[in-house]
Amino acid sequence: MKLFKIILPLLFSFATVFADNNKDSVDGKAFTITGDLTSYYTEGTIKIVGYPKKAETKKASTGGGGMMMAMGGSASNEIVYAEGPVTKGKFKISGEISGAQNVYIYISAKNKQGSTMGVMKGMNFILSSGYFKMTLGDRPNIFSITGGDTRFNDVIFAYKSAPEFLELQESYGKIYADYNSKTKAEKTKVNDEAVRISGEMIDFELAHYLQIAKTNKDKEILLMMLDCAAYGGPWTEETYKALINIDVKDTRVKDVIFKAINAGKSRAAKSRVGVGSDMNSFYTETLDKQAISLKEVCSREENKFVLLEFWASWCGPCRSEIPHMKEAYSEYNKKGFEIFSFTIDDSKAAWEKASKEENLPWIDSGMGTKTGPKDLYGVTGVPANFLIDTSTGKIVAINLRGEKLTKKLKEIF
Repeated sequence: MKLFKIILPLLFSFATVFADNNKDSVDGKAFTITGDLTSYYTEGTIKIVGYPKKAETKKASTGGGGMMMAMGGSASNEIVYAEGPVTKGKFKISGEISGAQNVYIYISAKNKQGSTMGVMKGMNFILSSGYFKMTLGDRPNIFSITGGDTRFNDVIFAYKSAPEFLELQESYGKIYADYNSKTKAEKTKVNDEAVRISGEMIDFELAHYLQIAKTNKDKEILLMMLDCAAYGGPWTEETYKALINIDVKDTRVKDVIFKAINAGKSRAAKSRVGVGSDMNSFYTETLDKQAISLKEVCSREENKFVLLEFWASWCGPCRSEIPHMKEAYSEYNKKGFEIFSFTIDDSKAAWEKASKEENLPWIDSGMGTKTGPKDLYGVTGVPANFLIDTSTGKIVAINLRGEKLTKKLKEIF
């Protein structure tokens, strides 16, 4: 209880912290995944990708004759646990894994119309030993998976099968129908609605995590939830408290707590980055490999205000914002408004593909989750943005989403 009293006051300022609950070596536990993707895909490939410890990376191997491989441009400890072909919309892959691991599904295949779809990152589940069955819904990012150690997927991701969440997913999936044929005013409404729905989906997910943190006493589930959740919030504080009460002597629990303390110290040091703060300049490269700095962009005579935008190809809310940002850019760019985007993608191929799909008209730079720019601004999740007044070098607004961006630019110009 003494340790609890010392640590608890430090927990209330923390956001997402990832637990490292992998073993130091691979036990050789086998898994098999079969899947039916016929609702959307025909021919192509599928990969199951994880981010284990370096020690495990060196020893892990994929099944089905495949080789362990790193995804292009990504972190050195990213591995493919299993990969194989998608034939007539179906697949069967196998491999080995130690314990349970949060993994991501990468599908690169043709759709029913014969067009090759880009790799979509974001579909994740908890992989363990055993037999799994995956079924895809009517869109590439909606799926169900059963099997393995069911306590993880059935508990942590239970919100995905809730009627309220499914209804939100359905609404989001339909919102951009006939988008190109709509008027400017109609597009603005669509974009605002997409942001609203996306926000409700995130809120629903976080409320679910909070409920688990308050009621679940399974240490392994709580550690895994910290590892695989994409967003922080009040639920993280409750999870830390629950873990301390359950087993404060566990080395993994101690590791989580001390990482949280260090993250809190770092976040406190960056807390001054907000409205009224001086901009933090940095050098980066554009997609066509041109060196550029934020300071240089802000010093251009034609730029009165610069929006520094952090995003990623795999971030749905980020990409939902792009149409609205394009409208604002089209209206105010000639008046002195510029956008300087920085992607936290770890894969240049994914960044390049998303940029091409979105046809970004502004400065498109990056990249990487472990690079300095996002740390300079204390960015712990995307989308995130900072509006800079170039005449003073000061940040005048943060996180301008939807109509907030248009309203602010109208006020300025």
